[in-house]
Amino acid sequence: MTMPEVPAGTQALLFDCDGTMVDTMGVYRLGWDEVFARYGFDVTDEWFATWGGHSTAPFVRAALPDADAELVRQVAREGHDAFLANIHQVEAFEAVVAVARAHHGLLPLAIVSGGPRRAVVASLESVGIDHLFDIVVTVDDVAQGKPAPDAYVHAMERLGVDPSWCVAYEDSASGIASARDAGIVRIVDVRLHRD
Repeated sequence: MTMPEVPAGTQALLFDCDGTMVDTMGVYRLGWDEVFARYGFDVTDEWFATWGGHSTAPFVRAALPDADAELVRQVAREGHDAFLANIHQVEAFEAVVAVARAHHGLLPLAIVSGGPRRAVVASLESVGIDHLFDIVVTVDDVAQGKPAPDAYVHAMERLGVDPSWCVAYEDSASGIASARDAGIVRIVDVRLHRD
């Protein structure tokens, strides 16, 4: 995978975590297959491709539309517990990590994730890259997760940067929509740069 050059004048680099910085989706899929099966929902490849980039609550509601708020929270906990039990299986996407390493200390770097903080931080720590980022913004920090723009808006406010001078790195339609709706025009879809 070869990433495009960072444009001159860029004020900050904003990276999604799952599927962009760290290859977690396969590990998540194993856990969610097991958890959702307990509730009578069969995860298909097509369903997971559609919903995999969403924040946890809408993800769970898509699988279990009749679930009340407490059941959504319970299933979310179970899914993230299953993920954390297998955290040792995640790997970094080295081409994206190389961008962060090359700009660490030169530009503000942020993780902007639709996942919960405990899973995001554990993922970054498991591959030894948590120290590269000035801030980590997760669904726990905002009113609405991706595809809403809240997490990107929050990250840019904390960094004090203008969205028109930021670059976002994403791997899903919901993440791209989140960055775009936050005013970011330079968005790298990392799926287009995988070998």
